[in-house]
Amino acid sequence: MNLTQQRFIQNNAGYSIVSAKPHFLYVSRQKGIAPIMDMLKKDRTFFKDCVIVDAVIGKAAAMMLVYGDAAYIHGRIMSASAIAFLNTQNIAYSFDERCSYIINRTKDGMCPMEQAVLSINDLDQAYQALTLKQMQLRK
Repeated sequence: MNLTQQRFIQNNAGYSIVSAKPHFLYVSRQKGIAPIMDMLKKDRTFFKDCVIVDAVIGKAAAMMLVYGDAAYIHGRIMSASAIAFLNTQNIAYSFDERCSYIINRTKDGMCPMEQAVLSINDLDQAYQALTLKQMQLRK
């Protein structure tokens, strides 16, 4: 399955994320970073060699997809901090629209997940910070 097909599936089926590699397809309608984090918690190699199409890629999502060894990342919307981080990594990426930062769900500030990793560049530290932030937000 190629990037164009994945984008078509995402746009027409209402998925937030479409992840594919030969003989593998993962889709989710979960919001935020949950569909990435939930799979990484089960298996760190879940996204290994996958082409990812996601609705929103902030630095948190970008870091976790690099942490999971994704092969390529495409975001409909991608934040400046995600782009800056991905430029330091050995991973290809693309996006439709660039934004300064990812907005939180109440639209009154920065996404708490992106904010949690703004000053972090270590993938293991980012995973720990995002796991903790996700637990705090789910309470």
